[in-house]
Amino acid sequence: MQSAPVAVHPEITRYPLMEKPLTGFLLAVMAGSMNAWTLAHAQTFATVQSGNVVQSGYRLVQGDWEAFTFSSLSVLAFGIGSALCGALMTSMLHKGKVYTPVVLFGMFAALVALAFSARAGSLEPQYIAYGISFIAGAQGNAFHKDRGMLFGAVAVTFVVQMAFNFLVQSLYSRTGINGKSNLSWAGIFFLTLLGFAGGGAVGFLIDQRIAGAAIFLPAAIALVLGAMALANPEKADPTPGGLIG
Repeated sequence: MQSAPVAVHPEITRYPLMEKPLTGFLLAVMAGSMNAWTLAHAQTFATVQSGNVVQSGYRLVQGDWEAFTFSSLSVLAFGIGSALCGALMTSMLHKGKVYTPVVLFGMFAALVALAFSARAGSLEPQYIAYGISFIAGAQGNAFHKDRGMLFGAVAVTFVVQMAFNFLVQSLYSRTGINGKSNLSWAGIFFLTLLGFAGGGAVGFLIDQRIAGAAIFLPAAIALVLGAMALANPEKADPTPGGLIG
């Protein structure tokens, strides 16, 4: 006697690897850990650029050209990382190829190089921070969706906004976007916040014991996600488009 096939809920199978809530959590851990290193060693947030943009204007008025240059170049490095990643993704998509493993393995290689440079002291902290900003720009451009919803993979402000938005929306309506409850959406965004905070905490703690370890952590996550994407490439790339609920 054959058993009846088990029906899989469409919401489980619909979204690819890079839109899974757990993946969003891990991407947030990566960003939090990268910021743990740059905050401790270069006194800046390398993945979150809003502070660097404001600081650029503030330092310009102050006439503090060294600080102005540092914050401005951090923004520029982030932008260049985003632009080059966008060019890579577009080129690969036009050729019918999957870009997720390439981006993740590229991030892994770049982060490992920066981590070893941090351990050896072969680069000044600000240059490592520029490199991390570049990588964050690529990560943010390539992976910024969770179950079809836009979310911040490298910056936390939008995530805070959406977490509390869906929390209050759950008081008015149980059902939210894509048939998922508003409370579930709130949980996904709060999980991402936990990833940012947890990545920062763990990154800071391990970097105190092993120099550069806060950069090795996101490198390891990128490697694992890259291997998962390579094992099932047709279900790796994020879907086109996006929603803001």
